[in-house]
Amino acid sequence: MATKEIAFSDAEQMQIEGIVIDKDKEEALKYLAGLVDRLKGHPGHACGPKPAK
Repeated sequence: MATKEIAFSDAEQMQIEGIVIDKDKEEALKYLAGLVDRLKGHPGHACGPKPAK
């Protein structure tokens, strides 16, 4: 699997800290679901895999 880096904005970092402080499991799951989308990227992107034909 390829190595990926993600940069978090100050607002995103504060959101993550808030989730951890509040121990909000539902919000954590929702945030991670969005993060997975960021990690996957978009098919057909110049740096990603080519779309299947």
